[in-house]
Amino acid sequence: MGPVKRSGADQGGERNVEARRALVSHGLLLVERGYVVGADGNLSVRLGETVLCTPSRVPYRDLTPEAMVEVRKPPASSPAVDSDSLKDADFPANATSELALHLAVYSARPELRALVHAHPVWACVLAVLRQPLPALLDEVGPVLGGPVAVAPYAPSGSAMLGENAARAMHDRNAVILANHGTLSGGATLEEAFYRLEVLERAAHVYLLARGRGEVAMPGA
Repeated sequence: MGPVKRSGADQGGERNVEARRALVSHGLLLVERGYVVGADGNLSVRLGETVLCTPSRVPYRDLTPEAMVEVRKPPASSPAVDSDSLKDADFPANATSELALHLAVYSARPELRALVHAHPVWACVLAVLRQPLPALLDEVGPVLGGPVAVAPYAPSGSAMLGENAARAMHDRNAVILANHGTLSGGATLEEAFYRLEVLERAAHVYLLARGRGEVAMPGA
């Protein structure tokens, strides 16, 4: 007797459960590594046309897999609307306040399957200086795709924040949000989180080095 084949529904259900657990574990990592405080920041995973995201205003230490919010991703051609409008129209009211940010980037970058929005200190220094992160370390190019731009400022939760982020991110794997924080993406939540860590470490090195003299780029 051969192995039992699982149906597509069974496999989809398993992916959903695994994604919910990963959102919980990586939310805890955000707090443990100092990339957010309280319930700041948010994470999401895309499963086909469904997006699983962290709920709004729930501390990460209180999160459970069942608390994750499931929303249906609008097609890329949908008109941009802010998070409140999205929730009022179609989505659960407890979805992350940055839902519009996540949906805009997913629409612009279909290869990304996970996003992490955080407020890491050193990258936030660049955010308020509105200065991009150069590819000053060898890993910045291969991991982040090159220098990381700063998206023009837009209020948190607004459609404009999502539009600005998607445009500034372009083909990179992360973006700095002016006066706000960062967004990193990947094929998995693990990859998106790793890219956040590389971004924050590079920002730390860059700002420390800049205070000591001219920063030399690889190959200089």
